[in-house]
Amino acid sequence: MRYWASSFIGLFAASLASSIVASSAALAGDTYYISPSEIDLVHILAPPPPPDSPAGKADLQAVLAAVNARTDASIKQAQDDDRRTVFRFADVMGPNFKTENLPLATKLFQHVYEDGHAATLAAKNFFKRTRPFVVDPEIKIIVVELPDFSYPSSHSTFGNEAGILLAEIVPENAAAIFARAAEYAHNRVVAGVHFPTDVEAGRIAASVIDNTLLHNSRFEADFAQAKTEVRAALGLAASSNQ
Repeated sequence: MRYWASSFIGLFAASLASSIVASSAALAGDTYYISPSEIDLVHILAPPPPPDSPAGKADLQAVLAAVNARTDASIKQAQDDDRRTVFRFADVMGPNFKTENLPLATKLFQHVYEDGHAATLAAKNFFKRTRPFVVDPEIKIIVVELPDFSYPSSHSTFGNEAGILLAEIVPENAAAIFARAAEYAHNRVVAGVHFPTDVEAGRIAASVIDNTLLHNSRFEADFAQAKTEVRAALGLAASSNQ
């Protein structure tokens, strides 16, 4: 498995810089549509299992199983999916789903990520769950990740946020979109940086966040424009509910 070793250093600077910028913005309260106070994940999510509990031990064993089952192909995809961008869904959305065709959608999903990240960061700082590669130093990670807090997974949150919204934009392809969102989230376990329960908590968080966004008038207006833009770029007829 040579791919991860050769690409890991190349990913380090960009991934670390992106993480620092996003976290700094979240800590500064720079959100666009909704604030963390509207998404009280601390009281919505069940606490993660204690590490010495049967559930906590099973969670760690699931990470070890995923890590031990890595292949060159799964390592590459997990590293590529480390990028928090909606355009990781291009493989199921089609070749025209790219940023140069979609300036409105690009901005909207960046705001969605930032708002969701702020909400998950608040929950992470409350639950203070240690990441799996810190719990078990034998776990070798294949992406750049600080040894900070693990629960809920902000990658899983964003991937599922994006999946829910993309399925609303292109309901004709909803099954493939949701499957890709689940794969994107699971790749955090493959990478060794999240437990399965972190990923599941991210899925729940995404549902809560998107429900709040879809009842926000500012977001609704921007989403309607992005939806029109995406469907046109993909050569699809205008949605009947636009």
